[in-house]
Amino acid sequence: MTHENRLSSTERTRQLEESIARAMERYRNDFEAVRENSARLRAAREALEAENASTHVASRTPIRKARRTAGTY
Repeated sequence: MTHENRLSSTERTRQLEESIARAMERYRNDFEAVRENSARLRAAREALEAENASTHVASRTPIRKARRTAGTY
């Protein structure tokens, strides 16, 4: 290495810390995006389940059981 390309120990440490800080910021942003998307999907699923449950109860008709006759199994 030439003298111009060498970095001092403190400069290398500073660059490493900056790199770590950038990586942590990306990690936090990705985590927050996943959490927001999960919350949005959960809300949509719960709304759909509630709609289906109310529709199912309202349209439910009594089911007649078939009678068994002797000899048919």
